[in-house]
Amino acid sequence: MNIDFKESQESLSSRIKIHDLYGSANLDHWMLEQIKIKQDEKILDLGCGDGKQCFALKNHFKQNFTKNNIKIVGIDEHKDLIKFAELKNKKNRNDIIFKLGSFDKKLLFDDKSFDLVISCFAIYYAENIEKTLLEIKRILKPNGRIFFIGPMPNNKLEFNKVIEEAANDKIPNLIGSSRFSTKIFNEVNKIFKNAKIKEFKNQLKFDSIEPFMEYTIATLEKNRKVYDNFLKNKDLKILLEKVKNILKKKITIYGKLEITKLVGGMSAQNIMY
Repeated sequence: MNIDFKESQESLSSRIKIHDLYGSANLDHWMLEQIKIKQDEKILDLGCGDGKQCFALKNHFKQNFTKNNIKIVGIDEHKDLIKFAELKNKKNRNDIIFKLGSFDKKLLFDDKSFDLVISCFAIYYAENIEKTLLEIKRILKPNGRIFFIGPMPNNKLEFNKVIEEAANDKIPNLIGSSRFSTKIFNEVNKIFKNAKIKEFKNQLKFDSIEPFMEYTIATLEKNRKVYDNFLKNKDLKILLEKVKNILKKKITIYGKLEITKLVGGMSAQNIMY
């Protein structure tokens, strides 16, 4: 399965900003409640992007433990994101390390190296998920655990309906929401123990069309290639103008706009018998 996904720093930062400014819940806080990190743990973030979750882990550790023993490694295959993460990491270089790397290749870590492996909105892009999960299992310590975050089937349903109306076309299955809670979960359930998914809902609420449009532009960015099949043979500029007109009508009628982000947190353990 060849998945040509590329996230730019600009589109990622734009969507993170929208979530932070207009969201009703904080995904990082929820993640930290689920994973329950312990003192002296070594954590790997696969597909770390600009390091957002790595920094959230470090800050949580500082607030809850007196000893500074946590070690965090973030890897991503996109050079611009790793460079941006390193720029933000000047104060934490003893505790957080960023490396260029891909979960589609052999992970350059020793067996039984990590207590916890996380992956936020990334693991479902794995070209061979079984191979990737077996590599994760290899580098996990006995009783180590995983926590993956990804979109559920009804994620951002209102957003997709607006895009479909503007294009007069049906959005095909997206790589994340069509794969995360089915194929990815089934493979995790085969390779690890105690696999389960918990849902997290974050409602983005807007009282003007501008942030919705900013989110739309960042989400549909062609370099991301998430909506690549849908956007084929479509003029993005014309599509965005139609989206804007639809949003103007909706906000006139309802006085607000909403996007419901529905994601899952997938957890499992590397139990050795």
